[in-house]
Amino acid sequence: MRSIRQLMLLVLTFGTMLVQVGCWDRTEIEKNAFILGIGLDVTGKNDQNDDKVMITYQIALPAAMIGQAGQGEGGGGGGGESSTLNISIEAVNLATAEQTLMATLNQVPNYTHLQLVVFGEELAKKGIEKYIDFFFRDPRVRQRTKVAVCKGKAGDIFKIQPKTVQSTSQYISDLLDENEKHNLMILMPLDFGFMQRHFIRRLDICLPRVTVKKDTLTLEGAGVFSGDKLIDWLTGSEVMGLKWLHGEPAKGIINIPGEKLKAGNIAFKIINNNVSIQPVRKDNSFCLKAKIEVEGDISEIQNERLDTYNISIIREVEKLTEQKIIQSCKEVFKKLVDEYKTDCIEFGRRVQNYYPDFWEKNKEKWNEYFVNTTLDLEAEVKIRRVGVIK
Repeated sequence: MRSIRQLMLLVLTFGTMLVQVGCWDRTEIEKNAFILGIGLDVTGKNDQNDDKVMITYQIALPAAMIGQAGQGEGGGGGGGESSTLNISIEAVNLATAEQTLMATLNQVPNYTHLQLVVFGEELAKKGIEKYIDFFFRDPRVRQRTKVAVCKGKAGDIFKIQPKTVQSTSQYISDLLDENEKHNLMILMPLDFGFMQRHFIRRLDICLPRVTVKKDTLTLEGAGVFSGDKLIDWLTGSEVMGLKWLHGEPAKGIINIPGEKLKAGNIAFKIINNNVSIQPVRKDNSFCLKAKIEVEGDISEIQNERLDTYNISIIREVEKLTEQKIIQSCKEVFKKLVDEYKTDCIEFGRRVQNYYPDFWEKNKEKWNEYFVNTTLDLEAEVKIRRVGVIK
C-alpha cells in the first residue's frame, strides 16, 4: 500500500500548492497518467509478420482514490466510483503503445508508481526479452516493480476488482510480498532490478504465477523459463522444493500424511530454518550437496489425536517431515535437470564462486554440465512445540 499512499499524498500536496499559488502549474499534475500495472498478451501478426501485442494499462484515478480513502473504502469494491481505469492498446511494441496511450488520454504516462507487470502465457512462450527491454532502458520505470506470469491472458488479471485495496496491481504486489514470507509454495517476488542482472548474465529464471479462479486472484506455483521463454509450470509443492534448492530460508506450513501414525494429516509450521548448499566437483561433473535444517511446531492434527508427548511419536513426525522435504527437492531437481535442462536454482552461480577458474573456461557451455549434476541432500527437522490440548 505504500506506493498508493505516496501517490495520494502527491496529489494532495499538489492540490494544496494550487490553492496557495494559483493555477499556473495545474496542467502538470493533470497531464500525468499514473500507471500502476501493465499486462502484455500476444494477439497475432501484422503485415510485416511482426508479433502484435495487446498492452493493458491500469491507470490510477487519484481523485477517486482520495474520495474512497476519506470514506474508508477499499479499491472500488464498495459500489463507489472506480479508483482505476484499464485501457488496452494493440501495438508492435511498448514504445508505440505509449504514443497511442498519450494520444488517447492526452496525458503523459508516469511510471513512478508502477507496481506490477504481468506477461500472458502465450506471449511468455514466445519470449519476453524484446518486451522487457523497454522497462530496462526507461529511467522512469522503478527497479522495484514486480514481474509475474499468468495462466491465460494477462489482460484478464486486471479485470478483477479486489475488495480490500484500490487496485489489482497493488493487490498482487502485496500478495507476493506477504505470502512469500509465510507460504512455502509461493515464489519470492522478482523485480526488474533482479531480472536485468539475470538477463545480462543469461541466467534462467522462474516467475510467480498469477491465476484467476472464480473471479478471485490467487498465487499458485511458478512459470519455468529457459532463457526468456516460458517452457512449463511448477506446482506449489514443486515451488517448495525449488526454494530449498535455491537456498532461500522459508517459513510456512508443510502438510504431512499421517497414515503411518494412524492419524489424519499433520500440519508442521516452520519457525526457523537454515539451508547450506555447496557444489562438489568430481572430474568434469558436479554434485549439489545441500543440508536443510528446520525447526518448527505441530500446529494441527486432523481426525485423530496423537500422543504428542510421546518422544517416539515426535521423532516419527520429524522423520516424516524430513522425508517430505527431501521428496519435494528431488522431484523438482529431476525436472530441472532431466526434463527442462534449465538452471533456475542458480547452481551455476555457486560453481562460479567455488571454482572460478573452471567457470571462466566453461561458462558458455554450463548447461552441458548442469544436466549431469547429481543431488546429495540431507534434511534435519526438530519439533519445538506440540501445542496444548485442552
